[in-house]
Amino acid sequence: MGYQIKSPRKLIEVALPLDDINVAAAREKSIRHGHPSTLHLWWARRPLAAARAVIFGQMVNDPGYERHLQRGMNKEKAAAERERLFRIIRDLVLWENTTNERVLEIAREEIRKSWRETCDLNKDHPQAKELFNPYKLPAFHDPFAGGGALPLEAQRLGLEAWASDLNPVAVLINKAMIEIPPQFAERGPMGPIPFGETQQKMAQSWPGATGLAEDVRRFGAWMRQEAEKRIGHLFPKAKVTADMVHDRPDLAQYVDEELTVIAWLWTRTVRSPNPAFAEIQVPMASTFFLSTKAGKEVWVEPIIEGKSYRFEVRIADGKRKPPESTTAWVGIESASQAVGRTGTQQKMEF
Repeated sequence: MGYQIKSPRKLIEVALPLDDINVAAAREKSIRHGHPSTLHLWWARRPLAAARAVIFGQMVNDPGYERHLQRGMNKEKAAAERERLFRIIRDLVLWENTTNERVLEIAREEIRKSWRETCDLNKDHPQAKELFNPYKLPAFHDPFAGGGALPLEAQRLGLEAWASDLNPVAVLINKAMIEIPPQFAERGPMGPIPFGETQQKMAQSWPGATGLAEDVRRFGAWMRQEAEKRIGHLFPKAKVTADMVHDRPDLAQYVDEELTVIAWLWTRTVRSPNPAFAEIQVPMASTFFLSTKAGKEVWVEPIIEGKSYRFEVRIADGKRKPPESTTAWVGIESASQAVGRTGTQQKMEF
């Protein structure tokens, strides 16, 4: 007969402060800066707060008494101890404490404490040195990691995390979150200082993966500069004129200045079906709306002037109402009337 492993009941099997976890998980939906969701969209992404709490609850032993293991404490003391563990979880799930080393270390110590107890209970196991080493926490394995919330939080709680997935996008996300950053932990950036910035202090410390994050920012700035050198001439700046200010008073302070266009609308073009304008290319787009939010509609409107046309940005206000649909502008009727530049593609700046 083989040795039966002695496994204490875990906290998650008894109770968790679910209300606090739910509040933290719901709040997380509105957080963007610093959240893995900004790295890449992923369906059914697990809230980090919930993942952190669940892993903690799975790793920490419940303080209740277990006669067959001769461990734990009476009901009154166990209830008080659970409340102490609940307070740790309440701090742990707060977004502000996601990288708070003091809070995380308290949670890690509780996990290590429970693991040492489990190892002690199984010290007579024939493979105790291999399976129940009190100085080495068990590894975390997630064969269907998806967006990586669980292995990321397992790693944050001090566990060695292993993740895999059939989807190559999921694999890439997990590599970017849990595999690559630890390789550059505590290391300073090496990328070129962006133009216009000064060198940081030589003695500056780079805790965690902050050095890697700084390198990503620096090389991102470098790529932007290189892209501007190579294709910047294809995206000219917009010069603000007095005529523009007539419809856009907010641009008055920028008259005669050249402003960087923040977005471009690219469309395919077709030859006008009107034989009188057969040489004219007309833009084809499903919609020219830039914003459809009620009361804040913004759209690009083609203005036909004789044998040419141009585009202007329109903003809905009390006097100007948005059209029911901008699709009509690119229909056969308007295409037969519109005239303008030739080519197979056109770009409209706004």
